[in-house]
Amino acid sequence: EDVQCAAARVLEAVRQHSKEKGNDGVFDAFHIRRGDFQYKKTRVDADEILAAAKDQIPKGATVYIGTDERNKEFFKVMAE
Repeated sequence: EDVQCAAARVLEAVRQHSKEKGNDGVFDAFHIRRGDFQYKKTRVDADEILAAAKDQIPKGATVYIGTDERNKEFFKVMAE
């Protein structure tokens, strides 16, 4: 129950951010797992993720990324 409440608060904050940007509370989301794979070649660089998704997500959209990646700079290319 505590986890669901925390998740609901996060989603509400993302929706609010989207509204403030003029996106009517609509947002896109990624679940990007980086740290728990046995095989290193399953890891995809942020450039590759962006290349695969850029035609689906409009520039200026609100995007939420759920991840276990510890290096926040990893996603910098996606913020541009």
